Amino acid sequence: MFENPAHRAGPCDGDHRIKVVAFGSYHSGKTSFIRCIDPDPITTEVKSGNGTTTVAFDLAIKEHRGFRLYVYGTPGQERFDVAREVVSFGLHAGVVVVDSTRGMTNFEKLILSELRKHGIPCVVAANKQDLPGASLDKVRADAGGFCEVYPVSARTGEGVGTVLDRLVDLVAR
Repeated sequence: MFENPAHRAGPCDGDHRIKVVAFGSYHSGKTSFIRCIDPDPITTEVKSGNGTTTVAFDLAIKEHRGFRLYVYGTPGQERFDVAREVVSFGLHAGVVVVDSTRGMTNFEKLILSELRKHGIPCVVAANKQDLPGASLDKVRADAGGFCEVYPVSARTGEGVGTVLDRLVDLVAR
């Protein structure tokens, strides 16, 4: 899925742009995470039985620490592999958004494995830390020590800035 090694071309391709792609299972909080970054993002949501769902991508654009971040949120249903592949082309870094009340799904573990396999800098955002039953320790255990895990609440915005800081550090080094 991650064919274009843009992250190896140097940080931000010399123009201080960083492309980050947010992955995660259905209802992990990717769109809410995107809205924390940019309150008026580009979204492709449709109504579903549980509210709304992303069917192509979300896009937040934000100036952060001297870089222009383009953070894309991908659909969480596995049937949208093609959309994820298109959106992921040329990414510099990835973030796997996990609903920490349920732990990492097999799908999220697969995405994390693919990011690692291709040498793409990534972090895990253990989302929904503001909810009862959230377990940062479970998400860390599920990630298997292969990636840094950060506590986040996309509802309140807590921890999102820390994730962005770390992604910039990983790409700009």
